[in-house]
Amino acid sequence: MVRRMVVRGLYVAPFLIAALWIFNGATWALSGGIGLAMTLGNLLLAARIIGGIADRNPRLLLAGAMVAFSLGLAVLTGIAFALRALDFGYFPVTGFTLIGAHMVLVLWEAAGAYKLNPKNAPVQPQKT
Repeated sequence: MVRRMVVRGLYVAPFLIAALWIFNGATWALSGGIGLAMTLGNLLLAARIIGGIADRNPRLLLAGAMVAFSLGLAVLTGIAFALRALDFGYFPVTGFTLIGAHMVLVLWEAAGAYKLNPKNAPVQPQKT
């Protein structure tokens, strides 16, 4: 699942970066690329933690998800502080890209989870 989200993010990356470049130059394009990279890294980190725990001890899955969320948030916060301290890129674009990419990729994956296969669709009773 996360692998699909990362691949989709990599497909979207050139379009996002090009659009930001056209809209307001290289600084915005770099900031958007950093935000998308942070998103994909966060998704991969969470997947490694949750997947490893699910394989070893499924009873600890809730605690593992909490650790993955907390660690991901701490790492993203640390990167954000570093970007602000170095004055690297335009931080509002990075933040909006980070939040927006998470939302788009997760909702895109969720939308594909319940596709209806016409061959296996339940037959609806006909009204008379």
